[in-house]
Amino acid sequence: MFKTCGHKKFFSLSLLALLIFNDMSAKDNDSIVSPNIQIELRASSAFMICHHPEMKYFKTHFPIFEISAQQVTYGRKSWQSKSNYPAVGITLLYSDLGGYKEIGSAYAAYPFMSFNCLKTPKNQLNLKLGVGIGYITKVFEVKTNPRNTFIGAHFNAAINLTAEYNQFITNRLSVAAFVGFTHFSNGARRAPNNGINIAHAGLNTKYFISEPKTKIDKQPTDNQQYKPWIDKNYSFSVAFTYAIKDIDEFTGYNKTWSVYHLYFDFMKRLTEMSKLGVGFDLVCDMTDIDILKIKEIPFTPIQVLKPGINIAYEIAFGSTSFIFNVGCHVAGREMGDGYLYQKIGARLSVSKNIFLTCVLNTHFGWADYVGFGIGYKIN
Repeated sequence: MFKTCGHKKFFSLSLLALLIFNDMSAKDNDSIVSPNIQIELRASSAFMICHHPEMKYFKTHFPIFEISAQQVTYGRKSWQSKSNYPAVGITLLYSDLGGYKEIGSAYAAYPFMSFNCLKTPKNQLNLKLGVGIGYITKVFEVKTNPRNTFIGAHFNAAINLTAEYNQFITNRLSVAAFVGFTHFSNGARRAPNNGINIAHAGLNTKYFISEPKTKIDKQPTDNQQYKPWIDKNYSFSVAFTYAIKDIDEFTGYNKTWSVYHLYFDFMKRLTEMSKLGVGFDLVCDMTDIDILKIKEIPFTPIQVLKPGINIAYEIAFGSTSFIFNVGCHVAGREMGDGYLYQKIGARLSVSKNIFLTCVLNTHFGWADYVGFGIGYKIN
Protein backbone atom coordinates (compact mmCIF):
# COMPACT_ATOMS: atom_id res chain seq x y z
CA MET A 1 0.00 0.00 0.00
CA PHE A 2 1.18 3.50 -0.74
CA LYS A 3 2.60 5.69 1.95
CA THR A 4 -0.70 7.48 2.42
CA CYS A 5 0.47 9.57 5.38
CA GLY A 6 3.07 11.61 3.44
CA HIS A 7 2.70 15.02 1.84
CA LYS A 8 1.26 15.21 -1.68
CA LYS A 9 -0.46 11.92 -1.86
CA PHE A 10 -1.91 9.42 -4.22
CA PHE A 11 -3.63 10.07 -7.48
CA SER A 12 -6.84 10.78 -9.37
CA LEU A 13 -7.31 7.97 -11.85
CA SER A 14 -10.95 9.00 -12.08
CA LEU A 15 -11.02 9.29 -15.86
CA LEU A 16 -9.67 5.79 -16.47
CA ALA A 17 -11.65 4.34 -13.60
CA LEU A 18 -14.90 5.60 -15.10
CA LEU A 19 -13.88 4.14 -18.43
CA ILE A 20 -13.16 0.79 -16.77
CA PHE A 21 -16.79 0.42 -15.83
CA ASN A 22 -17.94 1.51 -19.28
CA ASP A 23 -15.54 -0.77 -21.11
CA MET A 24 -15.96 -3.92 -19.08
CA SER A 25 -19.68 -3.64 -18.44
CA ALA A 26 -21.12 -2.18 -21.62
CA LYS A 27 -19.85 -4.51 -24.36
CA ASP A 28 -21.01 -7.88 -25.64
CA ASN A 29 -24.41 -7.65 -23.89
CA ASP A 30 -22.75 -7.10 -20.47
CA SER A 31 -24.43 -3.72 -20.07
CA ILE A 32 -26.17 -2.10 -17.13
CA VAL A 33 -29.50 -3.48 -18.37
CA SER A 34 -28.26 -7.07 -18.79
CA PRO A 35 -28.47 -9.86 -16.17
CA ASN A 36 -26.55 -10.16 -12.89
CA ILE A 37 -27.13 -6.60 -11.68
CA GLN A 38 -26.93 -6.17 -7.90
CA ILE A 39 -27.97 -3.22 -5.75
CA GLU A 40 -25.94 -2.80 -2.57
CA LEU A 41 -26.59 -0.72 0.56
CA ARG A 42 -23.70 -0.20 2.96
CA ALA A 43 -23.26 1.55 6.32
CA SER A 44 -20.08 1.75 8.35
CA SER A 45 -18.52 3.33 11.41
CA ALA A 46 -15.34 5.22 10.60
CA PHE A 47 -12.54 7.31 12.04
CA MET A 48 -9.88 9.53 10.52
CA ILE A 49 -6.31 8.25 10.61
CA CYS A 50 -4.32 11.09 12.21
CA HIS A 51 -1.13 10.89 10.20
CA HIS A 52 -0.10 14.45 11.16
CA PRO A 53 -0.11 15.81 14.75
CA GLU A 54 -2.45 18.71 13.91
CA MET A 55 -5.10 16.24 12.70
CA LYS A 56 -5.70 14.91 16.23
CA TYR A 57 -8.15 17.79 16.67
CA PHE A 58 -10.45 15.92 14.24
CA LYS A 59 -10.19 12.53 15.97
CA THR A 60 -13.70 11.11 16.35
CA HIS A 61 -15.98 8.37 15.01
CA PHE A 62 -18.51 9.12 12.28
CA PRO A 63 -20.77 7.20 9.87
CA ILE A 64 -20.28 6.54 6.15
CA PHE A 65 -23.20 5.65 3.88
CA GLU A 66 -22.82 4.06 0.44
CA ILE A 67 -25.11 2.80 -2.32
CA SER A 68 -23.76 0.77 -5.22
CA ALA A 69 -24.90 -0.81 -8.47
CA GLN A 70 -22.72 -3.62 -9.79
CA GLN A 71 -22.74 -6.35 -12.38
CA VAL A 72 -21.39 -9.76 -11.48
CA THR A 73 -19.67 -11.05 -14.61
CA TYR A 74 -20.50 -14.57 -15.74
CA GLY A 75 -17.95 -15.37 -18.44
CA ARG A 76 -19.20 -13.86 -21.71
CA LYS A 77 -15.65 -12.54 -22.23
CA SER A 78 -12.55 -14.62 -21.62
CA TRP A 79 -10.99 -12.23 -19.08
CA GLN A 80 -14.06 -12.64 -16.84
CA SER A 81 -13.74 -16.39 -16.31
CA LYS A 82 -9.94 -16.20 -16.12
CA SER A 83 -10.31 -13.54 -13.37
CA ASN A 84 -12.77 -15.75 -11.43
CA TYR A 85 -15.85 -13.70 -12.42
CA PRO A 86 -15.27 -10.33 -10.72
CA ALA A 87 -17.98 -7.73 -10.27
CA VAL A 88 -17.76 -4.24 -11.76
CA GLY A 89 -19.86 -1.30 -10.63
CA ILE A 90 -20.09 2.20 -9.26
CA THR A 91 -20.55 3.49 -5.68
CA LEU A 92 -21.96 6.75 -4.33
CA LEU A 93 -20.60 7.74 -0.88
CA TYR A 94 -21.51 10.33 1.74
CA SER A 95 -20.02 11.18 5.16
CA ASP A 96 -20.12 14.22 7.44
CA LEU A 97 -16.51 13.44 8.55
CA GLY A 98 -17.43 14.03 12.16
CA GLY A 99 -19.31 17.29 11.65
CA TYR A 100 -16.28 19.60 11.92
CA LYS A 101 -16.82 22.95 10.25
CA GLU A 102 -13.16 23.09 9.16
CA ILE A 103 -13.43 20.05 6.87
CA GLY A 104 -17.17 19.85 6.18
CA SER A 105 -18.58 16.77 4.45
CA ALA A 106 -17.31 14.29 1.88
CA TYR A 107 -19.06 13.09 -1.27
CA ALA A 108 -17.67 10.56 -3.73
CA ALA A 109 -18.54 8.58 -6.84
CA TYR A 110 -16.11 5.79 -7.65
CA PRO A 111 -16.22 2.89 -10.13
CA PHE A 112 -14.79 -0.33 -8.74
CA MET A 113 -13.90 -3.95 -9.35
CA SER A 114 -14.59 -6.63 -6.76
CA PHE A 115 -12.48 -9.80 -7.00
CA ASN A 116 -13.42 -13.19 -5.57
CA CYS A 117 -10.55 -14.39 -3.40
CA LEU A 118 -12.52 -17.34 -1.98
CA LYS A 119 -15.86 -18.54 -3.26
CA THR A 120 -18.40 -21.28 -2.48
CA PRO A 121 -22.11 -21.42 -3.42
CA LYS A 122 -23.05 -19.68 -0.14
CA ASN A 123 -19.92 -17.79 0.94
CA GLN A 124 -17.53 -15.31 -0.64
CA LEU A 125 -14.40 -13.46 0.41
CA ASN A 126 -14.05 -10.41 -1.83
CA LEU A 127 -11.45 -7.69 -2.33
CA LYS A 128 -12.89 -4.46 -3.71
CA LEU A 129 -10.82 -1.68 -5.28
CA GLY A 130 -12.45 1.59 -6.33
CA VAL A 131 -11.00 4.80 -7.76
CA GLY A 132 -13.07 7.85 -8.60
CA ILE A 133 -13.92 11.47 -7.84
CA GLY A 134 -14.43 12.97 -4.38
CA TYR A 135 -15.67 16.35 -3.22
CA ILE A 136 -14.75 17.88 0.16
CA THR A 137 -16.93 20.86 1.08
CA LYS A 138 -14.28 22.76 3.12
CA VAL A 139 -10.65 23.32 2.12
CA PHE A 140 -7.57 25.10 3.42
CA GLU A 141 -7.63 28.91 3.43
CA VAL A 142 -4.71 30.88 4.84
CA LYS A 143 -6.92 33.40 6.66
CA THR A 144 -10.35 31.82 7.08
CA ASN A 145 -9.60 28.10 7.50
CA PRO A 146 -5.93 27.55 8.49
CA ARG A 147 -6.64 24.49 10.63
CA ASN A 148 -7.46 22.35 7.59
CA THR A 149 -3.86 21.65 6.62
CA PHE A 150 -4.52 18.48 4.64
CA ILE A 151 -7.00 19.33 1.84
CA GLY A 152 -6.25 22.18 -0.58
CA ALA A 153 -8.87 21.52 -3.29
CA HIS A 154 -12.57 20.73 -3.30
CA PHE A 155 -12.26 18.05 -6.00
CA ASN A 156 -10.02 15.12 -5.14
CA ALA A 157 -9.32 11.52 -6.01
CA ALA A 158 -11.37 9.08 -3.96
CA ILE A 159 -9.68 5.70 -3.47
CA ASN A 160 -11.36 2.79 -1.68
CA LEU A 161 -9.98 -0.62 -0.70
CA THR A 162 -12.32 -3.05 1.07
CA ALA A 163 -12.13 -6.66 2.24
CA GLU A 164 -15.56 -8.27 2.57
CA TYR A 165 -17.04 -11.54 3.77
CA ASN A 166 -20.33 -12.16 1.97
CA GLN A 167 -22.94 -14.82 2.76
CA PHE A 168 -25.97 -15.62 0.59
CA ILE A 169 -29.32 -16.00 2.33
CA THR A 170 -31.07 -16.86 -0.93
CA ASN A 171 -29.67 -17.04 -4.46
CA ARG A 172 -30.55 -13.33 -4.88
CA LEU A 173 -30.10 -11.83 -1.39
CA SER A 174 -26.88 -11.69 0.63
CA VAL A 175 -25.46 -9.93 3.69
CA ALA A 176 -21.84 -9.09 4.41
CA ALA A 177 -19.40 -7.67 6.94
CA PHE A 178 -16.40 -5.64 5.78
CA VAL A 179 -13.40 -3.55 6.74
CA GLY A 180 -12.10 -0.83 4.47
CA PHE A 181 -9.85 2.12 3.82
CA THR A 182 -10.82 5.30 1.94
CA HIS A 183 -8.46 8.07 0.88
CA PHE A 184 -9.08 11.58 -0.49
CA SER A 185 -6.36 13.72 -2.11
CA ASN A 186 -5.72 15.68 -5.30
CA GLY A 187 -2.45 14.07 -6.43
CA ALA A 188 -0.27 17.17 -5.78
CA ARG A 189 -2.39 19.39 -8.01
CA ARG A 190 -3.14 21.88 -5.21
CA ALA A 191 -1.43 22.26 -1.83
CA PRO A 192 -1.80 21.43 0.97
CA ASN A 193 -2.37 17.81 0.03
CA ASN A 194 -1.60 15.60 3.02
CA GLY A 195 -4.90 13.88 2.30
CA ILE A 196 -7.74 12.47 4.38
CA ASN A 197 -7.32 8.80 5.31
CA ILE A 198 -10.31 6.96 6.76
CA ALA A 199 -10.54 3.48 8.28
CA HIS A 200 -14.02 1.99 8.51
CA ALA A 201 -15.95 -1.22 9.15
CA GLY A 202 -19.60 -2.13 8.84
CA LEU A 203 -22.38 -4.21 7.31
CA ASN A 204 -24.01 -4.30 3.91
CA THR A 205 -26.67 -6.14 1.95
CA LYS A 206 -26.86 -6.97 -1.76
CA TYR A 207 -29.79 -7.98 -3.93
CA PHE A 208 -29.90 -9.28 -7.52
CA ILE A 209 -32.68 -7.43 -9.36
CA SER A 210 -33.24 -10.53 -11.55
CA GLU A 211 -32.38 -14.21 -11.40
CA PRO A 212 -28.55 -14.57 -11.53
CA LYS A 213 -27.10 -15.83 -14.79
CA THR A 214 -25.40 -19.23 -14.88
CA LYS A 215 -21.65 -18.83 -15.20
CA ILE A 216 -19.88 -19.89 -18.38
CA ASP A 217 -16.94 -22.18 -17.64
CA LYS A 218 -13.38 -21.16 -18.43
CA GLN A 219 -12.26 -21.91 -21.95
CA PRO A 220 -8.83 -23.55 -22.36
CA THR A 221 -6.07 -21.20 -23.46
CA ASP A 222 -4.39 -21.87 -26.79
CA ASN A 223 -0.84 -22.17 -25.52
CA GLN A 224 0.49 -21.99 -29.07
CA GLN A 225 -0.46 -18.31 -29.11
CA TYR A 226 1.97 -17.53 -26.29
CA LYS A 227 5.05 -19.43 -27.43
CA PRO A 228 8.20 -17.31 -27.04
CA TRP A 229 9.90 -15.58 -29.96
CA ILE A 230 6.74 -15.03 -31.97
CA ASP A 231 6.43 -11.47 -33.27
CA LYS A 232 2.85 -10.91 -32.16
CA ASN A 233 3.83 -11.63 -28.56
CA TYR A 234 5.73 -8.34 -28.46
CA SER A 235 4.28 -4.85 -28.30
CA PHE A 236 5.65 -1.33 -28.44
CA SER A 237 3.86 1.77 -27.19
CA VAL A 238 4.60 5.47 -26.95
CA ALA A 239 2.52 7.99 -24.99
CA PHE A 240 2.52 11.62 -23.91
CA THR A 241 0.92 12.95 -20.71
CA TYR A 242 0.42 16.40 -19.24
CA ALA A 243 0.11 17.29 -15.55
CA ILE A 244 -0.36 20.36 -13.34
CA LYS A 245 1.73 20.53 -10.18
CA ASP A 246 1.92 22.66 -7.01
CA ILE A 247 5.13 23.11 -4.98
CA ASP A 248 3.99 25.26 -2.07
CA GLU A 249 6.94 24.29 0.13
CA PHE A 250 9.19 26.35 -2.16
CA THR A 251 7.05 29.12 -3.63
CA GLY A 252 3.88 29.55 -1.54
CA TYR A 253 0.28 28.66 -2.24
CA ASN A 254 -1.93 29.14 -5.31
CA LYS A 255 0.78 28.66 -7.93
CA THR A 256 0.97 25.81 -10.42
CA TRP A 257 3.39 24.54 -13.06
CA SER A 258 3.21 22.17 -16.02
CA VAL A 259 4.83 18.75 -16.26
CA TYR A 260 5.40 17.13 -19.68
CA HIS A 261 6.06 13.39 -19.78
CA LEU A 262 6.97 11.26 -22.82
CA TYR A 263 7.39 7.53 -22.32
CA PHE A 264 8.02 4.33 -24.29
CA ASP A 265 7.31 0.71 -23.32
CA PHE A 266 8.52 -2.49 -24.98
CA MET A 267 6.59 -5.49 -23.66
CA LYS A 268 6.52 -9.27 -24.06
CA ARG A 269 3.34 -11.22 -23.47
CA LEU A 270 3.43 -13.63 -20.51
CA THR A 271 -0.18 -14.82 -20.52
CA GLU A 272 -3.39 -13.86 -22.26
CA MET A 273 -3.85 -11.05 -19.72
CA SER A 274 -0.34 -9.97 -18.73
CA LYS A 275 2.89 -8.56 -20.19
CA LEU A 276 6.38 -7.83 -18.87
CA GLY A 277 8.93 -5.46 -20.36
CA VAL A 278 11.14 -2.39 -20.13
CA GLY A 279 10.36 1.30 -20.49
CA PHE A 280 11.98 4.67 -21.05
CA ASP A 281 10.78 7.98 -19.59
CA LEU A 282 11.61 11.57 -20.50
CA VAL A 283 10.20 14.15 -18.06
CA CYS A 284 10.23 17.93 -18.29
CA ASP A 285 9.04 19.24 -14.91
CA MET A 286 8.79 23.03 -14.99
CA THR A 287 8.91 23.19 -11.19
CA ASP A 288 12.54 22.09 -11.35
CA ILE A 289 13.50 25.41 -12.94
CA ASP A 290 12.16 27.42 -9.99
CA ILE A 291 13.57 25.01 -7.42
CA LEU A 292 17.06 25.18 -8.95
CA LYS A 293 16.88 28.98 -8.99
CA ILE A 294 15.78 29.10 -5.34
CA LYS A 295 18.60 26.73 -4.37
CA GLU A 296 21.01 28.82 -6.49
CA ILE A 297 22.15 25.75 -8.42
CA PRO A 298 23.42 26.53 -11.94
CA PHE A 299 21.89 24.53 -14.79
CA THR A 300 21.50 24.39 -18.54
CA PRO A 301 18.14 23.85 -20.34
CA ILE A 302 19.05 20.27 -21.17
CA GLN A 303 19.65 19.52 -17.48
CA VAL A 304 16.00 20.23 -16.72
CA LEU A 305 15.07 17.05 -18.61
CA LYS A 306 15.02 13.84 -16.56
CA PRO A 307 15.43 10.62 -18.59
CA GLY A 308 14.78 7.32 -16.86
CA ILE A 309 14.64 3.59 -17.49
CA ASN A 310 12.22 1.18 -15.84
CA ILE A 311 10.85 -2.34 -15.59
CA ALA A 312 7.17 -2.56 -16.60
CA TYR A 313 4.32 -5.00 -15.91
CA GLU A 314 0.87 -4.77 -17.51
CA ILE A 315 -2.35 -6.66 -16.77
CA ALA A 316 -5.41 -6.31 -19.01
CA PHE A 317 -9.15 -6.69 -18.45
CA GLY A 318 -10.69 -6.43 -21.88
CA SER A 319 -9.81 -3.09 -23.48
CA THR A 320 -8.70 -1.65 -20.14
CA SER A 321 -5.30 -2.41 -18.65
CA PHE A 322 -3.18 -1.37 -15.68
CA ILE A 323 0.57 -0.88 -15.94
CA PHE A 324 3.15 -0.71 -13.14
CA ASN A 325 6.69 0.63 -13.59
CA VAL A 326 9.69 0.80 -11.26
CA GLY A 327 12.64 2.79 -12.56
CA CYS A 328 15.61 5.06 -12.06
CA HIS A 329 16.41 8.49 -13.47
CA VAL A 330 19.78 8.43 -15.19
CA ALA A 331 20.24 12.22 -15.46
CA GLY A 332 18.75 15.53 -14.34
CA ARG A 333 19.93 18.48 -12.27
CA GLU A 334 17.14 18.57 -9.67
CA MET A 335 16.89 15.27 -7.83
CA GLY A 336 15.44 16.38 -4.49
CA ASP A 337 12.98 13.47 -4.54
CA GLY A 338 15.65 10.90 -5.38
CA TYR A 339 16.65 8.97 -8.46
CA LEU A 340 14.26 6.05 -7.99
CA TYR A 341 10.63 6.44 -9.09
CA GLN A 342 7.46 4.40 -9.56
CA LYS A 343 4.52 4.76 -11.95
CA ILE A 344 1.00 3.37 -11.74
CA GLY A 345 -1.10 3.84 -14.84
CA ALA A 346 -4.30 2.83 -16.54
CA ARG A 347 -4.99 2.59 -20.25
CA LEU A 348 -8.16 2.39 -22.31
CA SER A 349 -7.91 1.28 -25.93
CA VAL A 350 -10.17 3.43 -28.13
CA SER A 351 -9.04 1.76 -31.36
CA LYS A 352 -6.64 -0.98 -32.46
CA ASN A 353 -3.62 1.29 -31.98
CA ILE A 354 -4.70 4.36 -29.97
CA PHE A 355 -5.24 4.45 -26.20
CA LEU A 356 -6.03 7.00 -23.50
CA THR A 357 -3.87 6.93 -20.40
CA CYS A 358 -3.60 8.30 -16.89
CA VAL A 359 -0.39 7.88 -14.89
CA LEU A 360 0.49 8.53 -11.25
CA ASN A 361 4.20 9.22 -10.73
CA THR A 362 5.54 8.66 -7.24
CA HIS A 363 8.71 8.38 -5.19
CA PHE A 364 8.09 5.48 -2.80
CA GLY A 365 4.39 6.35 -2.44
CA TRP A 366 4.99 10.12 -2.27
CA ALA A 367 2.84 11.45 -5.11
CA ASP A 368 4.76 13.69 -7.49
CA TYR A 369 2.13 14.36 -10.16
CA VAL A 370 -0.74 12.79 -12.11
CA GLY A 371 -0.64 13.00 -15.89
CA PHE A 372 -3.39 12.47 -18.47
CA GLY A 373 -2.66 11.82 -22.11
CA ILE A 374 -2.84 9.73 -25.26
CA GLY A 375 -0.68 7.00 -26.75
CA TYR A 376 -0.06 4.77 -29.75
CA LYS A 377 0.75 1.05 -29.66
CA ILE A 378 1.93 -1.58 -32.12
CA ASN A 379 0.72 -5.17 -31.60
